[in-house]
Parts: sequence; C-alpha cells; structure tokens
Amino acid sequence: MAGGRPAAGCCCFINNARFPILILTTFCIAALYSTLILFNLLTILDSEVEIRPVPGLDSLHGSSYKGYNRLKRELSESRIPSKVVRFDESTEDEGHPILPPTEKPAPVITTETPTTRETEKPVPIFITNRPETTTVRAVRTTTKKVETTTSDDVVAREVERTLKKLRDAEDGKSESIPEQLFENVSNEPTETLPLRLQRGLLFAASGLGVIFGSFVTINLIKKFGVRKVFSICMVQSTILILLFLYVQKRSYIFLLLTRFLLGFSFSSVFPVMGNLLIQWGPLKEQLIFITSMFMFLSIGPVVSWPIAHYFHALEISLDSVYYIQCGTLAFLTLIWSIFYRDRPQDHPWVSGVELNKIVAGKVNELRSNRALADAYTSLFRSLSAWSIWTSAFGLFSVTAFFSIYLPSLLASPDVFVVEGLGIHSSFPFQLLPLSCIIFSSLNVLFKPSTKIVRILNFTAFAIGAILMIAIVLVASLQTKAGLFSLLLISMLPFGLAIVAGFVRSLTVVGRVFAEQIVAMCAVPFGLAFSILPMVVTYSVTENKLAEWMKVTMFLFFVLSAVAIEFAVFGRGKSASWAASSWDPLAASTKMQSLALIDFNQDECGLYEIRRVESKK
Repeated sequence: MAGGRPAAGCCCFINNARFPILILTTFCIAALYSTLILFNLLTILDSEVEIRPVPGLDSLHGSSYKGYNRLKRELSESRIPSKVVRFDESTEDEGHPILPPTEKPAPVITTETPTTRETEKPVPIFITNRPETTTVRAVRTTTKKVETTTSDDVVAREVERTLKKLRDAEDGKSESIPEQLFENVSNEPTETLPLRLQRGLLFAASGLGVIFGSFVTINLIKKFGVRKVFSICMVQSTILILLFLYVQKRSYIFLLLTRFLLGFSFSSVFPVMGNLLIQWGPLKEQLIFITSMFMFLSIGPVVSWPIAHYFHALEISLDSVYYIQCGTLAFLTLIWSIFYRDRPQDHPWVSGVELNKIVAGKVNELRSNRALADAYTSLFRSLSAWSIWTSAFGLFSVTAFFSIYLPSLLASPDVFVVEGLGIHSSFPFQLLPLSCIIFSSLNVLFKPSTKIVRILNFTAFAIGAILMIAIVLVASLQTKAGLFSLLLISMLPFGLAIVAGFVRSLTVVGRVFAEQIVAMCAVPFGLAFSILPMVVTYSVTENKLAEWMKVTMFLFFVLSAVAIEFAVFGRGKSASWAASSWDPLAASTKMQSLALIDFNQDECGLYEIRRVESKK
C-alpha cells in the first residue's frame, strides 16, 4: 500500500500497476500522432481537397481509378509504327471527331492521290469515330483511291495533317502515338513557385509547431506537472480536429494555423515520455519503458491508415474518420487524466512492494540534487547527448518520409498502387515492434559497452540508408511483390537502433538526466518533420520516381552522417556528469531505508525486506 491506502486495481496487475500506466500513455501518444499523419493520406483520397502532398495526384480524381488504370494499360501497348489510323463508325448522337456536334458530316468525295513509294501501292485511310479509345491498326488494300472529306476546309486540313503524320511514321521520321502522349504529359506546365511553397509550408507546419511548442511545454510541465499539461494538450487536439474539419476546404491560412497548433500540442509528448521513464520505470526496465513508448511511431499509422482506407472503399465520407479520431482521443484523454499520476508514490494502485522495485537504486531526494537545477547546461556540453539527438533526427527523418510521403510515392504514375493505398502505406511500420522484440535478445548476448553500442547502432543506420535507396530502385522495376516485401523490412534495422543502439545509450548515459534528454527529442522530431517537406517541395514537381530518388538520396546521406557521428561520439556507459545521480548496482539489492520512498514511516506498510535464515 502507499499513502495509507491499500493497493487497488485488477488482480492481474497487483504489484505491476506501472504497466497499465505505460500502455495507456503509449496509446494516448499514438492517438496524438495520428492527428498529424491522417491528413497526409486523406488529402490523397479526398477528391475535394485542393492542396495535396505533391503535384500530380489530381489525376487520381479526374477519372476513376479503374479508368486511369485503363489509360495506363493503353499507353503501355506495343509501339509499332502504323500506316493507318482507324476510328470506328460514329452515330449522330455520338458526334463527329472533328466537326462541331451540331453539324453533320459532309458527303464523302473520293480523290486520287499518287503513291508515296514506287514499290508499294497506295494505302486507303478510313477515318470515322470511336467514342472510347483510339487504336492503331495497319490495313492493306489493292485500291488506288484514298477517301477524304473535302467539303469543309477544317476537315481537309485535319485529314491532310493526319496523312502527313502517317507517312512520316511509315518512313520512321516521327515517334509513335504513345510516345507523343508521354511527351505531352511531360511538357505540361509545372506549378508556380508560390503554390509549391504553400504546399511545403502546409505539410511542414506541424513540425514547426513541435519545435516551438517543445520549449513552452517543458517549462509548463516543470511548473504545473505532467498530468495537467498533457491533459490540456489532448483536449486542445480534440477541439482542433473539429476546427480542422471546418477550415480544411475553406481557408488556407486557418488550415495552416490549425496544423501548427496540432504540432504544438504534440510537443508535450516527449516531456511526458521522459517523466514516465524516470518516475515510473525501474532501473532494470527503463529500456522496456522507452522502447514501448517509441512504438507510437508504429501504432499511429498501422491503426489509423487502414481504417481510413476502409471508409474510403465503402464510399463513406472521409470526415467520419476525423470524427472517429476525435472521439477516440477524447475517450483516451478522460481515462488518462483519471488514472495517471506524476509520481508512483501518489497512485492508489501502487503497492509497497512495487514502489520498492521502482525507486531501488535511485537517489534519496531527486528534487534537491544540485545537478538537476542546471541539467540542460550539462546536456548541451555533452557530445554523448548530442549523439543521441542526432541519431533521433535520423530515425524521425525516415519516419517523416514514410508517414508523410509514402502514400504519394505509391500513387505515382510510375508505381500506381492506389488500391489498398492506406494498408500498403502502413507496411514499413507493421514489423517495427516485432523487430524490437527480436533484437532485444542482443542485450542478453552482449554485455553493455560503448564499443558494442556503437557497432550495433552504426550497422542499423547503414542498413537503413541502403534500404532507402533500394525502395525507389525496386519500385522502378514495377514488381509489386518485391516492393511490398522491401517496405515491410525497411524499418526493421531501426528496431536494432532502438533496443541496442542510441536509445539504449540514452537509458545509461543520462540516468536521472534521461528525462531531459527525452524531452529535448521533440526538437529533432520537429526538425525532421519540417526539413523533409521542404526537400520534397524542392525536388518533386511531377511525382516521378526519378524525383523521389533525390529525396531518398537525401535520407541516405542523413542516415550515413548520423551513423558516423554516433560511432565516434556515442557512449554505452554513464557520462561523468550523470554518474553520481543514482546507483544502478542498488537496483538488485534490498531496500534498507524508507527515505528512498519519500514517505513517512507510519504511512507506508512496508518497512524493510530481509531474508530470515533458520538457525540449526
């Protein structure tokens, strides 16, 4: 018992109340993260949205997916030069391909034209109407007359132009029709610079909100506590979702401001993670705590994007997805504000046994520790702390690429995976939790050391950098099975970086200062979600794979740089300025004093645990 009250709660969590708190907080963070990434998918699926992540996605709504796919198949047909363009017969209702719809075709007058080659006979050209598609066929005949329409000058000019193109195609002087169609598409005017900047700023607004909000929420949490500030931020996000639905298709300025405020609310996530890690996590379980909370990167898209795709497939209004998001976030806010406490000593479910496990090895009075008053000054002068933040920037850069632009990449005309877009876009995040579970066994095989942490972290980021380049290369081969397989494993190396690399270093380098290190991770998160949209805005103008290769090359250099930086400055042991903040060796010993619990002796039911041996 704690605080003079018996431990309550489900019998399954007796002496383990910290785990429901951990799970509930992780889902709250994932719900807040979903408010940032849902917009990236729904702007592609919603035909009424004007600004989408990249140019070239409007064609998905100009015709149905099925029709667009049919057009793509027609353009990929065999490019055999033809002598005759044949259009099927037209009717009065369907109209003539050249004349205005109110006029009827004039009578056909036959004229004789000389042959173009001495060794070949003249080729008759039949031009009629086919309402659906234009096909290219070769027709041979022995007649020496060519039928053309001469009653109207416009018709005559069009037919003469067509005959000239066919003669040039026969002589090999011009491109085939599919190639001309591709050339026309590529020669379309691109967007103006102001419109491109508006698009980039809109998708970078949430990242900018996280950067500016991090400094505010950190100070507010110091003053008012985690429970009050995070509850207010979740309520604010719930209201902003409703406001977002109102301004999404009405005002760009208010939409931009709403996105910024959603990022501002999300900035409270990292101080909450740091507080939960230090206050609720026992020394031996801190890696489990921080890894579980980092899984919001996976839970958010894996849950929200398939739901959005399901609603779109059923032709239900996509606004319903936002309403579900709003209701889920409101429910989690209510539950979290009721059950969370800033310190386990204040929670009625925490028993004396569990409290002993949580505080074992920690200093007697954290609040009176002089180093905590100047924590950020020590952190900013530490190369090991900067190596953790740079590695976090690399992880968040890859996360930003997948969570913002993977749906746009898959919808590219060169890839065109539009059926099941929400499900396929979540592939990179589906196996990330499994990867963390598998690679956690390495912590059992290898003793913690700076050398091991550096090697494993470098290996993880190096493999991840190569996979970024491979995604575009495999997509260019147009093998969907290979592309989906590569997407599934693209985030697996970062599971190794989390459980055996820079996140593991975070738990041992800072010790009690890990709370501040995790809180400042909001800055690299915001930078990643701000810089990458600007890079894509500059690089991608037509949503082609060649343009996406530039983006993946940028990610390749970022991951390579952070891997090398951590390999040089990363640490697997506690820094000198944090070594005395608590004693990890005491985590395996019995508590000998109630001073660690920070409660009066007559308020706590557990005084001391001792082993009594029988005397013979």
